[in-house]
Amino acid sequence: MRVEVHSPCYLQLGFARAAGGVLGELGVALQHPPVQLAAQPAQQLLVSGARADMGYRAAVDCLAQLGAAAGSQIEIELAIPAFMGLGSDAMLRVSVEQALRHMLRASDLPSVDPSCWAFKRGGLLLVGSQGELIRRAAIEHANEEDDWVFVLVLPQAPDDIAEDDELQRRRALRDAAGRLDSSVTADALFAAVERDDFDAFAGALTAIHAANEAALSADGRPVALGEEERDILACMRAGGAAFAGRALTGLGLLGLIKGGPASRALRQALVRRLGYFGPSVMASICDNRGARVITG
Repeated sequence: MRVEVHSPCYLQLGFARAAGGVLGELGVALQHPPVQLAAQPAQQLLVSGARADMGYRAAVDCLAQLGAAAGSQIEIELAIPAFMGLGSDAMLRVSVEQALRHMLRASDLPSVDPSCWAFKRGGLLLVGSQGELIRRAAIEHANEEDDWVFVLVLPQAPDDIAEDDELQRRRALRDAAGRLDSSVTADALFAAVERDDFDAFAGALTAIHAANEAALSADGRPVALGEEERDILACMRAGGAAFAGRALTGLGLLGLIKGGPASRALRQALVRRLGYFGPSVMASICDNRGARVITG
């Protein structure tokens, strides 16, 4: 059996409270950059392609968990860039695990963290500390003129960056979340999605992002932006982004803008400023269905 998996990335938006004061992790599944991989039986475990090292470790862990000794050949065609705050490790891990579970006809992937929910269902997510789904909404995009588009600038990570940099940032954000007061809720964000109110969504996202940055600073881990990062964010705002900031768990810079044409104009302005050999510039809309698993 050959199994193909196409999964979204997962952008963590911070922590916020739900009704009753329950603290949850807030994030959104985006269509790009994705994970694409294929797995099929083999005499031994072979993993090749983008981020093959992480894919191999994920496969070893999954097979050990399932008590399976079957060999597999896994080719990773596309992987989410590492260190950008887009869930590269987590989304590759769940993609590899789901491919192996399908191939071995094992039980479905358990829902134990936000990346699993992004994989299974996509959308805007609020997930509790035990992996329970507190709230979900789909950010619809039926008309390109009205799309809510995330414009991403993904720089080259420094050579000396720690292998677990994104994991360290996630832990720091989670540890600081206890400093968020009761006013930092996800209610306005989800209400804006329900009303299809882009401006209200951008305002709520800006407030949540600022509150989480303040919590990090209060916890002794201030978010320090370099001069080029500040210039890029200023370029995003000048180009019409209603929200602009650095990913809370990585090096990626992101702006939120309304409309496909506006997002293309902003990307063109960023490329002109950064050069064709500079950081990667791309755009994405919300993924509302989660991963696709194709067997054949």
